[in-house]
Amino acid sequence: MLRKKKGTFYRKSFIWFLLTATIPGVITGAIIYWYSTAQIEKDLSQLHLNQMEQRVKNIDDQLSYLEMDLSNWAFNSRFGYKLKTLDFIYHFQETWDITQTLNVIAGSHPLIKGVELYIDREEPVVFRTEYYKVTDPERIEEYRRLLADKRLVYWDLILDEDTESDDEDAISTADEIRLIHKVPGMITSRFGVLLVRVDSTKLVNLLQTMTPYNEGFTFLLDAGGNVVATDSNDGEKDIHQVLRQEILQYKAGHDGQVSGNFLWNWNNKTYSVSYGNMKRIQTDWTYVSASPITAIISPLMTLSRVIITVSLSVLLLGLFLSWLASNWIYTPVRRLMSKIEDSDITPQKLDEFEYLERQWSHLTNQQVTLQERLNEQLPNLRNSFLQQLIQGHLYAYTEQDLRKRMERYGWDTDSNRFYILRFQLAGYDNLKGRFGPGDESLVTFMASNIIEEIAAASFRQYVVLNFHDLSVAMFLSSKQDAQEAEKIRSFAEEVSQKINQWLKLYVTITVSRAIEQLKQTHEVFMEAERFAGYRRLTNQSQFLFIEEMPEETMTNETSYPFALEQDILQALRSGKLSETERCISQFMNELAARQDTVIYVQQGMLQLLGSILHAIMQSGISTFRLFEGENLYEQLSQIREPGNMLKWMKEKVIQPYIEERSARADRQLKEIVEQTIDYIHANYMRDISLDECADRVGTSPYTLSRLFKQITGVNFIDYVTHVRIEKAKELLQDPHRKINEVATDVGYQQRYFNRIFKKQVGVTPGQYREMYLEATSVNKN
Repeated sequence: MLRKKKGTFYRKSFIWFLLTATIPGVITGAIIYWYSTAQIEKDLSQLHLNQMEQRVKNIDDQLSYLEMDLSNWAFNSRFGYKLKTLDFIYHFQETWDITQTLNVIAGSHPLIKGVELYIDREEPVVFRTEYYKVTDPERIEEYRRLLADKRLVYWDLILDEDTESDDEDAISTADEIRLIHKVPGMITSRFGVLLVRVDSTKLVNLLQTMTPYNEGFTFLLDAGGNVVATDSNDGEKDIHQVLRQEILQYKAGHDGQVSGNFLWNWNNKTYSVSYGNMKRIQTDWTYVSASPITAIISPLMTLSRVIITVSLSVLLLGLFLSWLASNWIYTPVRRLMSKIEDSDITPQKLDEFEYLERQWSHLTNQQVTLQERLNEQLPNLRNSFLQQLIQGHLYAYTEQDLRKRMERYGWDTDSNRFYILRFQLAGYDNLKGRFGPGDESLVTFMASNIIEEIAAASFRQYVVLNFHDLSVAMFLSSKQDAQEAEKIRSFAEEVSQKINQWLKLYVTITVSRAIEQLKQTHEVFMEAERFAGYRRLTNQSQFLFIEEMPEETMTNETSYPFALEQDILQALRSGKLSETERCISQFMNELAARQDTVIYVQQGMLQLLGSILHAIMQSGISTFRLFEGENLYEQLSQIREPGNMLKWMKEKVIQPYIEERSARADRQLKEIVEQTIDYIHANYMRDISLDECADRVGTSPYTLSRLFKQITGVNFIDYVTHVRIEKAKELLQDPHRKINEVATDVGYQQRYFNRIFKKQVGVTPGQYREMYLEATSVNKN
């Protein structure tokens, strides 16, 4: 029988040795071979695609910023309807301002190569760095072609004539990229073009960032298939046509998806090609990036082939070694089997070790192991059950089922009563230097450990639950006797002393009423949380025994400081930040002095928040926009400490409103002065008065005079005089115009004009004309 021939165990051990010695090498080679081809190609393609998405977003953002900036400038009042009839020579100051504005636009974005402003009128003009009249018919025709386009803003490409072909599918390359916006932007009757020329070199530099390797190429195609920009050499231009056809075929096979990634063979190289859609104004561009991966994969493929070859060689050696090892290991088994023999057990049913297991029977040891595991998991099961009970997740269970489960976890439910103790830590803001923002969870963990250590010495059955928000709860089972209440009180006092001694914190301990039925556990827990709000605002530990609290404590009505609320609202409407913050601090102190419990202070601050938000809405400012849609009531209701409430009210509510109010006031005052200046320039020849201008802008003469001096730096009368004298200088340069006519044209009588002119310029009008004519004649000679 068993000892006369080798049994099942020998055959199994031989097979396992063979597999152990040979198969791992073969599997390793196969895995590396597979990973080096398909998986690495996939990972590299995905890496390329991820890099592409990030860099395409950067390019798209750059072009979007350019489009947005151009639209903002096109709606600028400087490019308004007056350009249609403005005399650019006569109004040289406005002409100068336009050229300066174009220079600002040209420097506002790194991709801008140049900016032009074309105005189509009887004598067309164009602004670049200076003002020019356009006389070339071809240029005028080109500008009018841009103006005739029905689109308000669009991209325009000037294609390279060398790339033109009779083939309809041929791709042309852009010689120049332009962004066009018609002006004026605010009306439908447009007579000009604001043209931005894009720097192709910088755009190509951006495209080169899309290629993650030293080799490869990248280009942009417009909706018509023309190349907008490319970093390819001249010898690679035909690759655009080929790759475009590949992308069209790939789209056709993938339901026309606008972006994708695939492998492509070209000139004995494998490229990872990524493409996608880039939406531009009035058109769609397609970006294409191709990077080679063949050179990266080939060394790994060679290495994997070597590993497979070596593994197959080891297979033969492993076969021989497995045979030797099996015989050597089976020797003691053969000796043991020769001493133990049972004729009722045949080798066909059991192997050698199964036969030994039947004889020695390890079932007892297995039972012991299972019992030990159960004892190890019992505390975790008990804690999990009690946590679900407190949170109300076991409400569907009957009272009998709950008590059976408690008894199963080792709790005594007949002679014991149950309580919930809630610990609320206070004074965390005073721990500066020891703990920083966000360490509340760490402090709560330390406090829960202290509570658990003290509870272990005082009670037999309890569970401590850490809520990680400066609050801890404990489910307690206590003997029902005369010393029960005193024992709980002593425990609470010891906990408060230790937490104050070790953590420098105060703790409010709320002890619930006795739980008669386990189904009431969740209700009692919520009651303890509510009663924690009745703690007083003192820097000391407090004990709240719900069963001992007087009824009037929960029914007292709070006294609200309405007079201080009106002071706060008045200071807020006046825009006085320091006064408002002082009044709020006084409001908090008054509120705490009248009712020094947390719940009443929090209710008072919530009432004040509602009044403040109502006052902000009355001032014309949207609270939804000002506070970005945040739920301020929910945020304030989560704050328990009065100091934190006061800090939150100042930083989150008062300061943003005062800043928004000041910004609005500054903009309105500047607009008043700008309207007055425009009126002066348009009516300087009339008898302009400060009262008249004040009536036009809807303010008092005193206020307008003060604002005018504050913003421009000169008085109202001095500014009007300066404008008139400058205009008079221009008119005096005409020798045929009489001085009394000049005086009338600038709003003065001749006698007064001579006096004010000499006072401002230093010479009389006649002397100024003579000096100007002499200087002109000298320059001509």
